[in-house]
Amino acid sequence: MSRIGIAALCVGAAILIVVILTSDRPDDESGKAFATAVAIAFTSLTAAAGFNLVERQPGIAVFGYLTLLASLVALLTTANLIWGDSVLSSSDAAKAAWYSLIAAFAFGNASALLAGHDDDDPDSVKLVRLGTVVALWALAISVVAEIESPGPDLNPHQIGITAVLYGLGALVLPLLRLAER
Repeated sequence: MSRIGIAALCVGAAILIVVILTSDRPDDESGKAFATAVAIAFTSLTAAAGFNLVERQPGIAVFGYLTLLASLVALLTTANLIWGDSVLSSSDAAKAAWYSLIAAFAFGNASALLAGHDDDDPDSVKLVRLGTVVALWALAISVVAEIESPGPDLNPHQIGITAVLYGLGALVLPLLRLAER
């Protein structure tokens, strides 16, 4: 299965190179290729976190598989937005891409946090991990709500504080694990 995926990626890359070389607008096509490469890099990181969770925590492997699905959807919707001529309108394609990228980010980060779980971890580490995952999902939901309803409907203090709490947890967790050993 992996070899089929590798072959498909190589064929896709060859086709993209031909498109760039034969394009009337090489700057435009090269820009789209660069944006696609960035999307692939981002979604490959979130997918890697999902694969890691599946391998390290079989009891919650379904969450890892959801991460893989979210990563694939994010890549497809972003590629659709970049390469255009979508059945979706431009603003709908952009919203779909943003929502799927936010979901991939949230699933990927949660997978990375959950993959590091060890039953022997002290309660303080487990609590910080749980709080960080909760803050991450609260932040993702807040950002989606802000996209859906821009303007003064949402409290910027809440989004900012949630972002700080998530960032703090992500930074403190590895330090706490070292300190608790």
